Amino acid sequence: MMFKTAITLLLLSIVMLSAGTANAAVKIVVHGSNSVSSITKAKAADLFLKRVTRWDNGHAVTPVDLSDKNPVRGAFSKELLGKEVAWVKSYWQKMIFSGRATPPVELSTDNEVLEFVRNNADAVGYVSEGATLPGGVRAVSVSE
Repeated sequence: MMFKTAITLLLLSIVMLSAGTANAAVKIVVHGSNSVSSITKAKAADLFLKRVTRWDNGHAVTPVDLSDKNPVRGAFSKELLGKEVAWVKSYWQKMIFSGRATPPVELSTDNEVLEFVRNNADAVGYVSEGATLPGGVRAVSVSE
């Protein structure tokens, strides 16, 4: 009987951990007035690594990152940038040292990112897949 209970608890733990990993998926968000409705993963990487600094309308892009302590940042880095957070941090150290660029603002939570995007028409950010978007912010689809 104890063996069955232990197995059941183990399986339940595995299911719960898997569900937590699934929630790490991210969505890219922009200000509601932004005309962009979809971007490629490559374009997303270019925006967040500041290799592309202007929207198609000529306005300067303002990317915003989550803190490297936030697990969504890790998921974003892997899914959209194809890199680990440590690589991204190293990239920004090189860019700062060379004087070519500064990293995006880092915020701690989904809600802070959403508020930043809502208050900045040219901002782009990312939040967890399950985050509820406030008025003035919308998600864009991401394709390969």
